Amino acid sequence: MRVFNKYTVYIISRVGKICILILLMIFTSCEKWYDTKDVSHISTYPTFELIDGDFQSFVISDSAEYEDPGARAYDNGTPLSVYSSGEVDLSTVGVYFIQYYAENQDGIYSLAERVVSVTRNNVSSNDLSGTYEGTTYEPFVQMKVERIDSNGLYKCSEVFGYPGTTTRGRFVDLGKNQLVLLHGDGDFGKYASVGGTYSQSTLNWTFYLLEGYYAGAGFPVEWKKIEEE
Repeated sequence: MRVFNKYTVYIISRVGKICILILLMIFTSCEKWYDTKDVSHISTYPTFELIDGDFQSFVISDSAEYEDPGARAYDNGTPLSVYSSGEVDLSTVGVYFIQYYAENQDGIYSLAERVVSVTRNNVSSNDLSGTYEGTTYEPFVQMKVERIDSNGLYKCSEVFGYPGTTTRGRFVDLGKNQLVLLHGDGDFGKYASVGGTYSQSTLNWTFYLLEGYYAGAGFPVEWKKIEEE
């Protein structure tokens, strides 16, 4: 049998304590690593910069071809790849939409849209802005119309005119008394992009609902301009 003196026992005791401390440090370090390795970070939706803006207008032409100026997308300042869809026919009067898509490194994506109108004539001299009153539903609701682009883009404080609800929207002047109400969203849900007409004193369009109980139904709406005093 081997006999240890008191100094040997002391050394063994110290070595044992040191080994225990080392093991504790290792396990503690591992716990810290496991606690922090999956910490979440804040992710945001990609943001877009539409070159030449989100609205363009062209007078009808049989010879010109549309060239999409494109868009840029960023994730907190970092450029992202941008994909697009949609076509514009400059030989046919109407409103066209170009959609842009981008996805960040976390798989979060967002969309942006450009509205392109092809008009029958130059509409920059037209001004349909003002205050209108609905004539379809009672009690009659007023609508404020503001021109936001001299080439025929307008925004409205109300486009349905149903009392007690709010459905803001936009429309495009196509020239020669034709317009298009752009698709949007309101108290009744999403609604469709549809055609309409105008005169010096009236605006007319059909409001098509895409959601809810009345999905697919169309409601003709007329607005009469209120003379400014």
